[in-house]
Amino acid sequence: MEAWRKATATPCRALLVLLIVVSTLAGAAVSTAQDEGCWKDDNHHPICMTEDCRLTCKDHGHEDGRCNWGWGNLIPICQCLTADCH
Repeated sequence: MEAWRKATATPCRALLVLLIVVSTLAGAAVSTAQDEGCWKDDNHHPICMTEDCRLTCKDHGHEDGRCNWGWGNLIPICQCLTADCH
């Protein structure tokens, strides 16, 4: 019985630690990310490539551009940083 407890306790602890780490990282990403409302989708690019996205966004008067690999995106979406956000 004691051997069974030790054998099941280690994976349970590992799962608990993993859940804590993932939730901490998710919270840190939200708190350290620039205001997501400042990033607007740019539909000039069927497939986002970072430098091309940045240059196009700047050509359209935006501060910067990025490729967004957010959840649910099969391919990255080009997003432009609006000029009034810093």
